Amino acid sequence: MPVRGDHAIVLGGSVAGLPTARVLSRYFDTVMIVERDPLPDRAEHRPGVPQSPHLHGLLYGGRLLFDEIYGDEAFTEAMRAVGGPYFDFGRHQAFRFPEGWIKRTSCDLMVVFATRWTMEHVVRRLTQQVPNIHFVQGHVTGLLADTTGARVTGVKARGEEGEWTLEADLVVDACGRGSRSPKWLEKLGFTPPEESVVRSFLGYATVYGYVPDDAWPGDIKSIAAPPFPGATRGGFVVPQENGLVGIMAAGQSRDYPPGDEEGFTEFLRTAITPVMYDMWRQCEPVTEIETTKTSQNRLRRWHELDRRPQGFIPIGDAVAAFNPVYGQGMTSAVLQAKTLGDRLAENDDLDAVVTGFPEDAVQASQFAWSAATDADLGFPATEVENLAVSDKDPETISYLSDMRRAATFDGGVASAFFRAQATLNGGLLFQPQVMERVRTVLAEAGPDERDHERPPEWSEDAEPIALS
Repeated sequence: MPVRGDHAIVLGGSVAGLPTARVLSRYFDTVMIVERDPLPDRAEHRPGVPQSPHLHGLLYGGRLLFDEIYGDEAFTEAMRAVGGPYFDFGRHQAFRFPEGWIKRTSCDLMVVFATRWTMEHVVRRLTQQVPNIHFVQGHVTGLLADTTGARVTGVKARGEEGEWTLEADLVVDACGRGSRSPKWLEKLGFTPPEESVVRSFLGYATVYGYVPDDAWPGDIKSIAAPPFPGATRGGFVVPQENGLVGIMAAGQSRDYPPGDEEGFTEFLRTAITPVMYDMWRQCEPVTEIETTKTSQNRLRRWHELDRRPQGFIPIGDAVAAFNPVYGQGMTSAVLQAKTLGDRLAENDDLDAVVTGFPEDAVQASQFAWSAATDADLGFPATEVENLAVSDKDPETISYLSDMRRAATFDGGVASAFFRAQATLNGGLLFQPQVMERVRTVLAEAGPDERDHERPPEWSEDAEPIALS
């Protein structure tokens, strides 16, 4: 495979940086991952991932992408080896829409879950097995540039031995939400990207523990009931490795769940569905209740800049960060890494890849961004910066509401929704055969007199929709 350069540097050794380094290792002689934190040799929380104590969800598409990047289903096998639960998301996930509980149906979307610290450890261990990837501990303080100032040539960093520099043909910023690369590029004479921000003032509280098997309703293995307009209190119950269960209370529009046991319990008791409260009452917690109020959606518009340096690209949350409650961030990050690999495979010119990648990254993030922001914009308390909300197409918004309602009745529509969500491919929902099924289902549905307080039993009562 042709080498695009001698050295590449990836800033950040987390879920975005690790698969990016693996992709780059096929095209560069050496890849250096520069990480501020000391990297543990076992699965544990680290300071550089403040969201680590909270629930994370890797979508079906994310699992497949990790397997593709690391090869031979290495990721899935490693996750299952550490006790990650493995199940059909469409059949065993209870998902609550504003329009009701989505129909549960077999759709062969196998997911594997684990705590964030365990999954990151698995991916880090796979990355460490690649001989030309090396890890360096240090705090990056800026970028190096050539004499013209038009090309990034490396990084400046600080570590235990003082200040030092690393040179590279390509620098990738995978530092996440806290990335300082706009400031670094401004010091080099570049205009930083504009940012679009959507704040829905969501907070959540997470605890881990063990619940009896018979506490789960029926054959349900995971529950997602996020808040929606008119119901600001929701939550999640998600299986983790080796029988551990994460229970998260989520509140929108400043209705923040508290971190004390009494307040947490009362929040779940008054949430969208009593199922999470019932399971919490039977839970044997093994951690404290952790809280956060930092959720927001942020898009850095790198792709709109008239002038960008060569030798540098951002990726993952440094491009688009989503309200974490929707569980799309990790899949979006690994999709961007895979897209970068595709571009390197297609093009011998590294500069051409760097020039085009900001647009590629935005395209890879588009479905996740739209899904998260559309949901958050439904809350009256949500605040927006630099985003033209009026550009939202009313017909599309209306159709998506119809699609969600149809998915509560029909397994075929539900399966199409799950596949679109799982692969971050919203276009699946607008295929003619899906739109026709939505119209047919709603025409036959009549008034909805179902009880949406608790999730329904699994049933297979609809013809699947052939998606192209």
